[in-house]
Amino acid sequence: MRSILLLLLLVALDLAAALKRFDLNITLDQINPDCSDYAGYALVANHQLPGPVLEVEEGERVQVTVRNFLPRSTPSNITGAGMNDVTVHFHGIRQYSSAHSDGVPFLTQQPIPPGAEFTHYFHVVNQVGTYFYHAHVGLQEQTLFGPFIIHSKQEQLSEKYPEHIISLSEWWHASRTALEEYFLGPEFEFIPEAQSVLINGRTLYNTDRPSPQNKDVCGGYTLLEVDRGKTYRLRVIGASTFRTLGFGIAHHNLTIIEVDGERVKPYSVPFLEVTPGQRFSVLLHAVQPVGDYTMATNRRWAEDVSRGSNGMGILRYNSEHDATSTTTSHISNDNNNDKAPVFKLPPNKPYFPLADSTHWIWSELEPLYGVDPVVNRPASRTIKLRATDMIFPTGERRWFINGIAYTEPERPILMDILQIKRQRPIMSANTFHNGYDPYLATYPLYHYEIVDFVLQSTHIPGEPCRSHPWHTHGHSHWEIAHGLGEYDEFEHSDIRNNPHPIQKDVTLGYPGIDPDDDIVNGTLATEPVGCGWSKIRILADNPGVWLLHCHNSPHMLQGMMVVLEESPELINDYLQSS
Repeated sequence: MRSILLLLLLVALDLAAALKRFDLNITLDQINPDCSDYAGYALVANHQLPGPVLEVEEGERVQVTVRNFLPRSTPSNITGAGMNDVTVHFHGIRQYSSAHSDGVPFLTQQPIPPGAEFTHYFHVVNQVGTYFYHAHVGLQEQTLFGPFIIHSKQEQLSEKYPEHIISLSEWWHASRTALEEYFLGPEFEFIPEAQSVLINGRTLYNTDRPSPQNKDVCGGYTLLEVDRGKTYRLRVIGASTFRTLGFGIAHHNLTIIEVDGERVKPYSVPFLEVTPGQRFSVLLHAVQPVGDYTMATNRRWAEDVSRGSNGMGILRYNSEHDATSTTTSHISNDNNNDKAPVFKLPPNKPYFPLADSTHWIWSELEPLYGVDPVVNRPASRTIKLRATDMIFPTGERRWFINGIAYTEPERPILMDILQIKRQRPIMSANTFHNGYDPYLATYPLYHYEIVDFVLQSTHIPGEPCRSHPWHTHGHSHWEIAHGLGEYDEFEHSDIRNNPHPIQKDVTLGYPGIDPDDDIVNGTLATEPVGCGWSKIRILADNPGVWLLHCHNSPHMLQGMMVVLEESPELINDYLQSS
């Protein structure tokens, strides 16, 4: 009997050791991250910008309790939730058997009202690499985000690189609620550029000096320190709300080894192109002379605005250290808060080309362990998601996918499925127009089918064609093809111009105008026409209710997203198995 009790105790201790617990306390703090004359109130996690780093090992179980300490608020007519209701999404985590922890309001859970809390439980299965968490109500993710890192046990034995995290984000000199009201209101004209681009939550709005009244509390530029002769792993997180950003370091190339949690064969670039939601791991070889080097950003695919950015930081070589001694792997996200603030940049700058190149270097990257065989199998079907925007007579602008703008349901869809209160698809999805079920307002997917989604951009000829970073919840996907103009299944179905697709969870739909598509009956078209497409492949191996949306948050807020309702008859069994 005593041996049985001892065994049970050991099992209980083992289970406890395998569970990582974290608390995210959400508050409304007054912050001034760019040392300007504007100090605004913003949502932050644990009083930090970015929020705390959550580190786990592959295979571990995770418990994250999100507590809402925001002031009570009345329901909002803008977001559907209360103004200070929150949810937290773990971006890139596939949530196998834990769809309830995906953190999407009115889809997988009710928003968390002030004074309440929600606990996420999930298992990090078959994933390692760089991820992050962020709010998923309105535009709260502008400041409510933080790194989520899954370490590989195998890599910890073989690679001893010191690590730094670099989070890129944007900061507007306006309240989050004012921006939401503008984007969804009748006065909307265009998305304004953020006043500042932040590196790890910092920069100077005035690049020459901080605002005099804020100099005593200004953090200055983010400072990363390295020892000459060593190699570092930089984890770069695209936590931006709107813009795709270039990121580079003067006189240093960056060797890409990971994209969105997928290890890739090393590939050296002079700069990164980081879309909202995208993550990279790169190796930085600290072989330059001892000194300071500017880390900088610029705006990519910015057709009608300046590409310049005040998103700057400093890479500093420690003059008193060298690489003769070995150190174990560590991770740094602290911005060297114990050091005196730095307000002046070195004169060197990284190089960014004047012109953007469509599809960047994506066709050159290769998966480290080979292309997944799913890429070469025939698809069950192809679903085209054609994005158009329209201005209502009252002045509001909305984005539509196949003629439908997303609206939030009154109750979480996942809750209705679990409580058997929701109609299930009773017809083959192929019988609906382009896979859409108008009764459920979702795109039903069936277990283990292979589905190709064509992400179709459009524009009015003569107007810019916008880029769109598409993100899949619950799945990583493979971009297998891309092209100009309008996708046509008969003409383009066999195109495979990505030679070795990598598995990622964000794909940028690049502008790709085909002049022939812009002309109708000899004149410029007056209706939206295709201006570039990407085809991504999903293996429907994860029963749940998942968003597929543009990660340009203003576009998402304006309706640029769809819901994938995957194997609803299996969801209950999968959740119970977790």
